[in-house]
Order: sequence, then structure tokens, then C-alpha cells
Amino acid sequence: MTGNPIVEQWLAEQVPQALLPTEHLTALLAVTQLGHPVPEDVLDAWGREVVLAHRVVDQSEPAFIAEARRQGWSWERIADRLGLPDAETAEQRQTVLEAELTRTHPQNLPGAWRP
Repeated sequence: MTGNPIVEQWLAEQVPQALLPTEHLTALLAVTQLGHPVPEDVLDAWGREVVLAHRVVDQSEPAFIAEARRQGWSWERIADRLGLPDAETAEQRQTVLEAELTRTHPQNLPGAWRP
């Protein structure tokens, strides 16, 4: 596992490393579902990792849509792949994602990005 050392240390103390998923968010979810209380510093780091993961997905999804369209995918096929209800929703998704990327940009939401 690579990433936040606070999270990694706490996870290693909770469960043998061989049993943990390698991705932090999955590992944190698994360990907390076992009933382990989460210390404040780990909870803070976990929240930051959620913000970062959202940002990566919010950047990746419009790139996926643009590439799929370049390769001739229909809006219906894109909707199906992304688990959206229909083609119209897939088309509208671009606008929603642009707004979300603006809203969550580190300059617009600095508190969420501070370590």
C-alpha cells in the first residue's frame, strides 16, 4: 500500500497486512466494518482521501465520455457502462461534472485539500 502514512500505520496495527486490500478506501471500509474505532487523525486523513478520490473520478469520467464518443460509442452505451438510467442522463452528465470540478477545485474549496 502506498499513500498516507497515518492511514497505513493505523491499518497495519488493526489487521495483518496480508489480509488488507491494497487500496486505502477499501481497506478503511473493511477495517471499520470489523468494528475497529477510528482515531481522529486517521478519520481526518480518510476524509482527505475521499476528497482526492472524488476528484480523480470527476476528472476521469468526462475524459472517458469524450474518448468513448471519439470512438463512436452511443450515448446509450455510455449510459449503460456508467450505470446511468438513459442516454439523456449521460449527455447531461458532462455539464454536471464540469460544475462539480469547478466547485471542488482546491482554490474554491481549500479546507478539503489541507493535510
